[in-house]
Amino acid sequence: MSKHQTIGDGTGLHGRAITTALEMLEESQSRIPQLEDIAQVMDKRLDQITAIFPDSHSLIVAAAEQALVRLMDDCIKAVVKVDPDDAVAQFIALGEAYVQWAVTYRTQFRMMSDDRLIDTLNTPQLRRYLNSLAELMTRMLERARDTGNLSPEENIPLMVLSSRTFAYGLARMLVDRRMSEWWPDMEPMEAARLALNDFVRRTARGSYRRMR
Repeated sequence: MSKHQTIGDGTGLHGRAITTALEMLEESQSRIPQLEDIAQVMDKRLDQITAIFPDSHSLIVAAAEQALVRLMDDCIKAVVKVDPDDAVAQFIALGEAYVQWAVTYRTQFRMMSDDRLIDTLNTPQLRRYLNSLAELMTRMLERARDTGNLSPEENIPLMVLSSRTFAYGLARMLVDRRMSEWWPDMEPMEAARLALNDFVRRTARGSYRRMR
């Protein structure tokens, strides 16, 4: 069973339409499938699809939202498994959950990264999940600062920006299968975890040194 089938499992026509659209998008990479084409592939009448999704954009937004729900769930589960007193380990766990999600939901990640397909940041239904993730990162870093693991002078919003930029770039390397070009001696996901671990720990050490 594919990851697209897993997302649509148990959700009837709604889920099967999303699954079909993602599979078609995976093949085309650059064009949102039209509802007429989705209905034809599914062997359904067009009015059966439009009764659920009025247009292709609403279907793609629903597909993206499903993936973002999984992202938030994966991130929270990863963080709560780590010692709450180990801020660095928690932040690494959060980053690992994100890059693993991007690889698992490769099509949705690419779709949400391409403004030609969907304007994620200007779609409130989707933007709220990204804002929630940024807020989670902010709370984690503020708690690390308040417990003495980061400098009191640390610029938390800038740290969040830097961390999100690094994690996105790392995820993009994995999704585009480019990681092995830069680190050929290691399995791509392991190389990504190594780079992520190094980035977070170097950042934490640099902040700690400023406290002394």
